This record gives sequence, C-alpha cells and structure tokens, in this order.
Amino acid sequence: MDELRPEITERAMRLGSDESLAAIVARPVVETGLPAVVILNTGVAHRVGHHRKFVALSRRLARSGHTVVRFDFPGLGDSSDITGDGALLDANLAAIRDVVDWVERTFAIRRFVMVGLCSGADQSIIYASKDKRVTGAVLLDPSVPRTRRYYMIDLYRRIISRSIWINFLSGRGFFWTRMRRLTGKGEMTAVKRGQFSRPNLESPEAIAFLEGVYQGAIDNDARLLAVFTAGPDYQHNYREQILEALPKVRFGKRISLHFLKDCDHTFMRESKREYLYALIADWLQSQFPGREPAAPVPGPESTMESVEF
Repeated sequence: MDELRPEITERAMRLGSDESLAAIVARPVVETGLPAVVILNTGVAHRVGHHRKFVALSRRLARSGHTVVRFDFPGLGDSSDITGDGALLDANLAAIRDVVDWVERTFAIRRFVMVGLCSGADQSIIYASKDKRVTGAVLLDPSVPRTRRYYMIDLYRRIISRSIWINFLSGRGFFWTRMRRLTGKGEMTAVKRGQFSRPNLESPEAIAFLEGVYQGAIDNDARLLAVFTAGPDYQHNYREQILEALPKVRFGKRISLHFLKDCDHTFMRESKREYLYALIADWLQSQFPGREPAAPVPGPESTMESVEF
C-alpha cells in the first residue's frame, strides 16, 4: 500500500440504505468546498482499478482538496450481491445515487464529479444526465459511434501495416477468419475482439440515446473531460470523433478532448498513469478553482469494516 501523507484521511465504509456498498473514502484534513469525486467500477474490475490506478488517483485528488469515494457496484468486489430482477444499469445508477446522497448528507458537499473508464465512463455520463448535482465527468474511453472519418483512418492504418499484409498473404488474420466463417469452414468464436458481440453503436437508436444523455449532462451544466486511448482502436481512433459521431449535442466549450495515441486502454505503463493523474488534477483545478470554506459537518455515519483498500 502506498504511504499515506498526514494531510488526508482514508476510511473503509459501508454505504447505501442497507449498507451493502463497500467503499473507500479519501478526504483532505482541511475542508475546501471543492466538488466530491466519485470513481466507478470498470466492467467487473474491483474498485482499486487496473494497476491500482484508482487508489493512486483518489489519494492525489484528496491531497488537492477533494473528497473522493471509490466503491463497488452491487455484486462486484466487496459489495453485497444484487437483489431483485431489475436491469443491471438501473441497479448501478441507484447505487451511484446512494453514494452521492450519502456524501451530501454526511459532508454537506453538493457538487460532484464522476470518473469512469469504459463502462464506468458510460454510466458516469448517463448518471450526469439525471442528477443536477453532477457538475463534471471524467470519461476515459467512453463508448463512441464510429464515423466516416474513423473508417478512413482505420483503412489507412491497415494499408500501411506490415503485419496485416503478412497475415493476408499467409492466409491469417481477421479477413481470412471471416471468409472461412462465411463459407462454413471456420467458427465464429475464432473472431478476435468479440467482433460479433459488440453493441451496434452506429444504429440510429444508439446514437439517439447517446446524444440524449450527453445533451442532458450539458443541460445540467456539467463540464466534461474525455480521454481516449489507442487501446480500443476498433471503436475510436481520433480526438474529435465524439463531436462528429454525436452532431446534435451542443457541447460548446463544455468538453475537453484528449487522444493518447501511444497509451493502452488500462494505462498499463506507470508513466501513462502519472500523466493521466496530472491531466485530471489540472482539469479539475481549471474547472473548479475555488476553495471556499465549507460549513462544519459531522463525521461519517456508516460503519467501518476491515477490507482491502
């Protein structure tokens, strides 16, 4: 575990109406009045994040004056199993609201910034469209429809790729795998990257849904930081893709875009994680610079438990 400095505290909590959500709350010792940061799970990953990046990020942001909550969605990590037969997304959105409500009630913080990678980014923007207390969202590789420009860049990348030509001439790679499947000589399971299981983000229904949630977040006065990496190159491959893919959204100056073409999806390299931490911290400082004194608030009301941070 990283060495904690004395200017922040970090506690393991049980949150929610039935205390079913396992969470870690990192806070500055001195109240600052800055927005709280809520970090969401990535897929089925534990709240620490890949390579423990959410642990390091939460401590860094806490030292900058933010109250930061990392928690596990129902059924993940140390949180209790999901109950009922409702949709998973609805259960997760309800869990986010439980956490936001608890932070507001406990620390008198009324502004929030969501942080998420991949599915966590998607759920961040969906929740931001539903709760006006969310004043910002950090979206790491969110789902974005592919565009005409995307396909042009992808085609050029394939044309100049030596490995793709070697695979093509030797009868390997996605093209020949697909041809064998179409002619009944191959198995669909051989297709890489789940090509036949990804949702169709280019459908009119998907685009309309995404435009609705992004515009909803903008209408709620939320500011967005969107960071794209080269990892999911099957889904996005240039910086402005989200703007061209969702043309009806009036982003204006409320979105900051970054494309890290030499970074993988999970930020495996420590140098890339450090760059990400600095990028998020700088963006938060630029968007929420005030450090107004907050009113005294009571301590956490939920029980503590011994869990791995």
